Amino acid sequence: MEPTLTAYGTWSGGRYMHFGKPVSDADYLKAFQHAFDKGVRTFMTADVYGEGAASEKLGEALRHMDRDLVSLVGMIGHDFYEGQRDGPKGFPRFTDPRLRGPDKYYDFLNMAAQKELARLGADHFDVLLLHNPDFTGYSSEAVWEAFGRLKEEGLTKSLGVAPGPANGFTLDLIHCYEKFGEQIDWAMIILNPFEPWPGELCLPAAAKHGVKTITRVVDYGGMFHGDLKPGSRLPMSDHRAFRPAGWIEAAAEKLEKIRPIADKHGLTPLQLACQWNLAHETVECVAPTVVIEHDPDARSIFEKIDDLAATPAEVKLSEEEVDQMRAVGQNKGCMALKGGSRQYLGEPQADQWNMPPELEEVAKRWDIEPDRDLYYSDDPRDLREKGMPIAGTAQAHDTRLYVQLQVFTEAHDESGIIEAVKGSGLEAVVYANVNDPRGVGVAIFTEDPTDFVTKARALYNSEPFADCMLLPDMTMIGRTYGFGREPDIKDWVLNHARRHAYNEDFQWAVWYPLRRNGEFYQLTKAEQGKILMEHGMIGRNFGSAGYAGDIRLESFGLDANDNEFVIGVVTPRLEWASKLIQAMRPTTQTSKYMDSLGPFFVGKKIWQSGPLKHMEN
Repeated sequence: MEPTLTAYGTWSGGRYMHFGKPVSDADYLKAFQHAFDKGVRTFMTADVYGEGAASEKLGEALRHMDRDLVSLVGMIGHDFYEGQRDGPKGFPRFTDPRLRGPDKYYDFLNMAAQKELARLGADHFDVLLLHNPDFTGYSSEAVWEAFGRLKEEGLTKSLGVAPGPANGFTLDLIHCYEKFGEQIDWAMIILNPFEPWPGELCLPAAAKHGVKTITRVVDYGGMFHGDLKPGSRLPMSDHRAFRPAGWIEAAAEKLEKIRPIADKHGLTPLQLACQWNLAHETVECVAPTVVIEHDPDARSIFEKIDDLAATPAEVKLSEEEVDQMRAVGQNKGCMALKGGSRQYLGEPQADQWNMPPELEEVAKRWDIEPDRDLYYSDDPRDLREKGMPIAGTAQAHDTRLYVQLQVFTEAHDESGIIEAVKGSGLEAVVYANVNDPRGVGVAIFTEDPTDFVTKARALYNSEPFADCMLLPDMTMIGRTYGFGREPDIKDWVLNHARRHAYNEDFQWAVWYPLRRNGEFYQLTKAEQGKILMEHGMIGRNFGSAGYAGDIRLESFGLDANDNEFVIGVVTPRLEWASKLIQAMRPTTQTSKYMDSLGPFFVGKKIWQSGPLKHMEN
């Protein structure tokens, strides 16, 4: 039997998934029969819930139902048999290479399906979903060949995929449809009027490949059940407690804006949410979480099941009403999305990975711009440098220029030093130290900091540097960074510093590190911005007049003396650099929020490796 309009899942009731107050064991079991009696015919479970316990409870309930009148939807994919729970990350996916290789995928899937059917007291699933797959699960032919064998062997009538546990996986899901659409009958995604994003993005691909959609979290954390109110306090044991502060209050305001639509059609808030989902192409089944609130006057699990079961099969909402509700609930860019993401830069994990080339191609085919359509501006995982957005698309780049200045005294062989630097193949500028008649400074520019401990180390340990004395207190190192306002962030982080350093007109340079005090970081972003603008306008005025160019580097955690920035001021005339620094002394940043400034290296250029061809293009 195909999944029906409404579905009830074993994650409801708060016993095996911590949403809301746990109901009693007796009520948990009774809820299944109550849902069946009220007309809910689709029951869903995952083997990992309670490590099989939730499915055993459903199996107990199924013994009292006519199996021919039930659509049984199972989910497998987490390995709690051989895998070890990793704290809040849960059990590993069966495709984890630490557990098995592709040649053992079928053995696991067959075993997991057979054990789950035994718990349920059933001989087959109507739909079996691949639960919370990792990138391998979405993309591996070995996975889907093994999964397909379960259908061939009669363990399930249909197959599908259920992304999660968090929201995201948009391009992964579309990619999965494109590769294995002939095998995929169903998919389950997060969708509701207050979370249209990103779920709606994958529906056109589902339609193209004939994939029917089940939607979960239709209730939006319980808000559409109507008894989660502003001021409600959720214990830390409730998963919803980890939502952003104020989410209940914000949702309550949105709910009041769309309530007239519900009243117009004689719908409860939950039924309105279900109707909105069902108005979408390919959505054929809604599976809200039936959440029992912690308040004494909360509605019972049975009342909420009655509400769900009474959802009209005929979609009553007009296109205009669907659009109106979407506009009220629009959540685009509200959270970091899991799955393939340009904003995640680390090693692949079970639920997040950097965007591989095949997903970039999927995005192009479906006119999805990841840095516009799947982007969260406050994503803490996104360590790329950001420039000014262009037409709503974030500008971000993950390559930077590193600059290190080393200062030496007793540099008697100046010409030999120049030849040694020239022969090293490194990008560099060599300065004569104005304040040390036997001193030089060497500024090395590279996109790979490994050069500092390979090529540069070899250079400084060879003649004639071996005869010089390094002044470590004068060493400065930093990396270029974005302010968020650059029109071309790639050019800024890679070439802005180079252009100024290699400018033939800028023969003089003043380099210095600085560190702000802690008080500055306690200011609001707006207050910081005002202070920095005062500082920046001085630099802009000097720059636009051609008096000086700036090289601004961040050095957090890189500098031996805990400096935060390195500044290079390059200029045609030394007194202009001095005037610039003098003009900045009275600013609020320098006079009030600076913890340390200097030491200063003052040098005149005696050799440079630029200008570079890639800068001229």
